[in-house]
Amino acid sequence: MPRLAACFAASLTTAAVLAVPAVLAPATASAAVVHQRVTAADLGPQGPWLRLQDDPSNAGRPNGVQEVAPFADPVRFNGSLHLSVAGAAQAQQAQAAHYFNRVAGFAAIGANPLSYDMYVRGWTSTPSAVTFGANLQLPGFCQGAFTTLSFQPQLATDAQGRTGAVADTWRHFDAGGAALWRTSRAVGTFAAGSDHPFSDYAAACNAAGDGAIGVIANVGRLGDAAASLDTYVDNLTVNGTVYDFAVARTATGRVDLTPTVPGDPGNPGGPGTWSADGSSSAAPSAQAAQASPADGVAPAALKGGNGGGSGGGNGGGGGAACSAEGTVTFTSPADGPFYSSVGTRLTLSRKGGLAPDDVTLTANGEPVSLAEGPGGTLVATVTPPTVVDLGPGGTYRTTIALTCNQPAAGPVSVAAELLAQGYEPLQPTGVVATAGRR
Repeated sequence: MPRLAACFAASLTTAAVLAVPAVLAPATASAAVVHQRVTAADLGPQGPWLRLQDDPSNAGRPNGVQEVAPFADPVRFNGSLHLSVAGAAQAQQAQAAHYFNRVAGFAAIGANPLSYDMYVRGWTSTPSAVTFGANLQLPGFCQGAFTTLSFQPQLATDAQGRTGAVADTWRHFDAGGAALWRTSRAVGTFAAGSDHPFSDYAAACNAAGDGAIGVIANVGRLGDAAASLDTYVDNLTVNGTVYDFAVARTATGRVDLTPTVPGDPGNPGGPGTWSADGSSSAAPSAQAAQASPADGVAPAALKGGNGGGSGGGNGGGGGAACSAEGTVTFTSPADGPFYSSVGTRLTLSRKGGLAPDDVTLTANGEPVSLAEGPGGTLVATVTPPTVVDLGPGGTYRTTIALTCNQPAAGPVSVAAELLAQGYEPLQPTGVVATAGRR
C-alpha cells in the first residue's frame, strides 16, 4: 500500500464551505472548557455536524460510515462517533465536520486543551492502515490562504507512550504544542503536505482573520480499493469545548440478595436477620470510582445478629454468622451503549470497617479474593470465565454468595460497579448497581 501515507491529507467538502458564514469575526480568546453532547440527531444535513454525503457534489460517490454509535468511549462510556471506510471502487473518506460561528485563532486553540480519543477495530481494518487511525482536523486560514491542518497520529505518541494507533484499544492523543499537523495546501512558509508542530502554525498564522473555522473528525482516502479502516473517535476537545458523541441512554444496575440463614421473625434484630434497603436507580456519575452509602447509593445490606445469640447480651461473642446469596445485574437499554469485555467491582462495607477475614465471598461459584479498600471497605474484581460484552438491550449478571465469618457487628453493605474496556481493561464506567428488595 505505497500510496497510503500520502493520501491521508483531506480537503474541505463543498457543503462545508457553503455552510461557513460569509463573515467570521476572529475569536481572540477561548472560553473555559465546556461539555457539548452530540447525538445522532445532530449529525446530518440539518444538524450542526455535517457528513460527506451531505454535500450534493458527492452524489454517486460510495459513502463511508459516519454515525453516532453505541460503542462506549473510555471517558463517559456513553457512545462514540463511528467513522469507517471499506473497499469500494476507491476507498473513500468518512468525515463529520462542525463549523464555528466565528474564527478561532490558532494561538488561542493552542493555549487550551487540544485532544481526542481514538479506537481502531483491528479485525475490520487493513493492518497497514491501522497506525494512521482517524485524524483530528482544523479547516481554516493561514496568512489569508485556506488550508486544512490534520493531526498525524501515526507520527504522534499517545498518553501511554505508544506511537501511532494500536488496534483494539482506546488511545488518548494530546494534539497541541509539538504534535505534528499536516497542511493540505501551501500556506505561508509551509509547503503543501508538509508536517509541522502545531505551535509553529500558531506562531506563523497570525494575520487578520487567520485561524480555524471548525473541527473535523476524518478518515482519509486510503488510495487502495482493497483497503479498509474502521475507527471510533470521541471527546474532541478544541477551542474550549469537549464534543461528546453519545447515545440516548446508559446502563443501569441493581443488587438483589436473599438470606440463606433466616432470622427469628419474632426478633427482627436477632442473629441472621437480613435487610435490603431499596432505592430507585440513579443516573451514573462518570466520576464514580466506587459505590458506598456515602455516595448516595443504597446498597444491599446483610445484617447479622446483635451479638445476642448463644453468647447472650448485646456485646457478647457467639452471635450467629450471617449469609446471603443473589445476583448483581447490569442492563443496557435498547438505545444504550455497547460495553466491551465487562466485569464487576464489588465493594463491601460496614460501620466500623471490615477486614478480609471477616467475610467469605464467592462469585459465579468461585471464591473471590478480597482486598482492603479505603475507609475500611473490602473490594473485589470479578470477571466472567470467558469474555462477555454488554450491548444495547443486553443484560450481564454476576451471582454472588456472602458469609460473615465472625459474629456480626452491624450490617454488611454490598455495592457494585460495572467495569469495561476503556483505555485499559476493566476500567470503571461509573454505572453503579443500586439495591433491590427481595
